[in-house]
Amino acid sequence: MWHIVIIAYIFTTAMFAVAQPGIARKLIYLTFWTILPTWFFLVGNDPSPQPPDEAAERLPQGTQPENAPQPPHNGTAED
Repeated sequence: MWHIVIIAYIFTTAMFAVAQPGIARKLIYLTFWTILPTWFFLVGNDPSPQPPDEAAERLPQGTQPENAPQPPHNGTAED
């Protein structure tokens, strides 16, 4: 549903920019009210993957860091 709002925003601001009297004002309005906000919205919502944790990369496979909680020795939870 959010895409309908974005398309309506782009259409409305583009039509407002085209309705301006001079070519310079048309381009300024188009840039600042349509192109830049749309670009910021699309780039800001990009779910790029986070880089892996460096500390986890240094550990050998199957080991835990020193500060990891240790399980109880007798198999029961401590109070």
